[in-house]
Amino acid sequence: MSRFFRAKGDSDSETESSEDEVEDQKVNKSAKFRDDLDFMAGPEDDVKRVVRAQKDKKFDELKSIIKQNRDAKSNKDLNRLLNGFDSLAKAFKSSKNVFQQQNVTIPRFYIRSLVEVEDYVNNLWEDKEAKAALSKNNAKALPVIRQRLKKYVKDEDLGKLIADYRASPDEDGYETPEDEDDDDFEEIPEAKTEKSPGKQADKAADSDSDSDSDDGDSSNWSSEPDTNSSDDEDSVTKMEQLRRYFLKKEFREDSKDDKKGDKRKRVIKVKEVVEDDDDDSWTPVSREKSVVHFDPKEEVTHDVMIKKLNEVMSARGKRTTDRNQHVANLQKLLEVSEEKNLGLGINVKISFCIISALFELNAKISDFMEYETFMKTLQTVNRLLDLLIETDKVKLSVTYAEEDENLKDDTQEYRIQGSILIAVQRLDGELAKILQNADCHSNDYIEKLKAEKDMCQLIEKAEGYVELRGHLKIFDEHEVCKVYMMRIEHTYYKYQDQNEKEVGKTMDYLCNKIYSLDKEKRLRQRAMLCHVYWLAVHDQWHRARDLLLMSHMQAIVDHSDVDTQILYNRTICQLGLCAFRHGFIREAHQGLSEIQNTQRAKELLAQAVGTRQHEKTAEQEKIDRSRQVPYHMHINVELMECVYLICSMLLEIPHMASCEFEMRRRMLSRSFHYQLKQSEKASLTGPPENTREHVVAASKAMLNGDWKKCKDYIVNDKMNQKVWNLFHNAETVKGMVVRRIQEESLRTYLLTFSTVYTTVNLKKLADLFELSKKDVHSIISKMIIQEELSATLDEPTDCLIMHRVEPSRLQMLALNLSDKLQTLAENNEQILEPRTGRGGYQGPGSWFPGRNERQGDKQKGSGGFQGERRGGQGQDGKRGNWGSQGGQQRRHPQKQRAF
Repeated sequence: MSRFFRAKGDSDSETESSEDEVEDQKVNKSAKFRDDLDFMAGPEDDVKRVVRAQKDKKFDELKSIIKQNRDAKSNKDLNRLLNGFDSLAKAFKSSKNVFQQQNVTIPRFYIRSLVEVEDYVNNLWEDKEAKAALSKNNAKALPVIRQRLKKYVKDEDLGKLIADYRASPDEDGYETPEDEDDDDFEEIPEAKTEKSPGKQADKAADSDSDSDSDDGDSSNWSSEPDTNSSDDEDSVTKMEQLRRYFLKKEFREDSKDDKKGDKRKRVIKVKEVVEDDDDDSWTPVSREKSVVHFDPKEEVTHDVMIKKLNEVMSARGKRTTDRNQHVANLQKLLEVSEEKNLGLGINVKISFCIISALFELNAKISDFMEYETFMKTLQTVNRLLDLLIETDKVKLSVTYAEEDENLKDDTQEYRIQGSILIAVQRLDGELAKILQNADCHSNDYIEKLKAEKDMCQLIEKAEGYVELRGHLKIFDEHEVCKVYMMRIEHTYYKYQDQNEKEVGKTMDYLCNKIYSLDKEKRLRQRAMLCHVYWLAVHDQWHRARDLLLMSHMQAIVDHSDVDTQILYNRTICQLGLCAFRHGFIREAHQGLSEIQNTQRAKELLAQAVGTRQHEKTAEQEKIDRSRQVPYHMHINVELMECVYLICSMLLEIPHMASCEFEMRRRMLSRSFHYQLKQSEKASLTGPPENTREHVVAASKAMLNGDWKKCKDYIVNDKMNQKVWNLFHNAETVKGMVVRRIQEESLRTYLLTFSTVYTTVNLKKLADLFELSKKDVHSIISKMIIQEELSATLDEPTDCLIMHRVEPSRLQMLALNLSDKLQTLAENNEQILEPRTGRGGYQGPGSWFPGRNERQGDKQKGSGGFQGERRGGQGQDGKRGNWGSQGGQQRRHPQKQRAF
């Protein structure tokens, strides 16, 4: 029968056999020799046709989509994963009819794929860091695929199957029966039917051995999908048959033995891996192999060691270099160098390379070093510094070039390129970054803070090394100044109660060193500010104030770098607290107001990052965080605010009482007035809770003249815990505050109730405010001299006689009108001055030189109402002289010149 009819019959049987797989091979029994040389026949004599069932086609379609989804997961491409999931759902929907016709359940590999996608999406949804790192498109696709997956599982009633799979999941490497049809390995077909028994057995054995070896390969090695066509498989099969026919038996047996041996070896490897997996400990595998190995037959000399060191250092900075392995290699070299006694030059060179490698364990400079790595680096630097101090044969300097290095000639001094001072400086910076990134409210911060003691000892040792080897001129002056500056920065903020004199001498010595050596002025400015800070902490107010004023830092600080400005802000605040402890209320208020009035105290002191994040880029925010002061160096902002409000109360309340009738009241502290207004707006005022409310309540009591109530609000148990106990001389400070409250309450009482009394007995005032008669007499005399109070003291009767000189309503309106006209005139002068180049119109006297001076005495005596109830405050800062006309000449003295 011809092939045409045979092929047609085969196609008919294909449709009638429920589309089962059918193989039809043409076998010629009479041609025995052709059986082995079948490839020599024409292409149409033997055609291998494979007809696959529709079920298998659907399985292949699903598996190809699942494979694409796995690739999308490995690449973190959620858009591709979303499209693949939709394609998988459509393909499964179209396959349902085929599965129902052939009574096939839902494939297990399909359930496994859904579980993998669900786990991947849920893990990514819960991982906030990974979720934030997604691109914009992937971030949009994540919630969509999560929602569609939930809906699909619910609509298709797959929840039970997924739950069953999760109860007994497949192990890694396990293949379901459906997966076995998709084997990735080729399988050589058996010999054709009706062959000689010997050859048939041989070829069967060959095919078995090949399949076994392939199975062994598949258990050990990852395979690629089979993409060859059926024609390629036929040609490979025929060539393999020809090769085996002409191959000698002994070689064929050897090849079989080799394959079996390879199989046994691979099986043994797999077993070893399985046995190792059962152990509790895991051994990390590194891609880079250790390069430190010397030829055992070769002697390790200086040249061999230097060559090996250059070989190890050549891998430094490369992307494929394992940094930890790089450090281990250098440490191995150091051990070999010490074992072979190659000299100090090699040891110091390798030690310095180890220090550099330890610093480079972090890929980014902005990242902080691990604490264990920091301690290891600290010990290495310490050992190297001890070695440099013990011997004077080694010179380590940045001024040497690589060609000038001497590592092996012991008859001369060893010269090595590098700087131990820069290593100490960088180590100090790493400690600051470690403390910045630690949780300041945990015990971990305290443990890491203990390293500062070792760091201070290392800095002192480096300072001793500089002074010991300073005559050799191997150090740069800037490096030496940085060493002194590091010791100052670790000392200036610490309060020394016992060794204050010794530490003070050390601070003077270190600062004088920097004043004489530094040429860039930046370190001099920082040393000056640290010195003022230290003096303020130790209550040396006058010396600290004079040093700050002589430095003129307040004039040049705006042109300094940001770190210096932060140090200046800290110094000003500490100086204000020192003035408050000494009782200089006005100076304390002036110093603290520069920081407190900005409402950004923490940000200006580098104790917090600003909340206005939309105004800063990510890089700027990163830089701001790197400038933050470690927590143990913080200034208590709540204490500083409370001190500022108390100073404002002691200055502002008497001022408010003296300016009761003035329309334009000059405020000394806007923030204090804001707190008072907020308290007045409150509909219900309860007992004070925080320090701010305590000061506001005390201010109201002082305004009424009740000094005892004011004292109770300021000095109590709650304020002791939050404020007063934080001072090292708490009792002295509290006594000073109570004394100032008594004095300012007396002044406020006299200014407020002067219109009520005609005469006041000094003894009653002394008893009312619990002051001595001498103190009351002194306070009242100062008020009369400064024209704050219109009264006189009567010595015989020991009384204070009040003068009732209240201005009338008309006089008050006239004064307000004169103030407004004066403001208008000043505005006109400011407009005319840049146009005309002159000082504007200043009255007829300005046209004639000297006329204003001649008439000055007359004008001082002129004016309408001469008296004031409490003297009032004019524009020139002096009291009295309502409506005085002499203020115009005193306002612009520099503009009085000849025409």
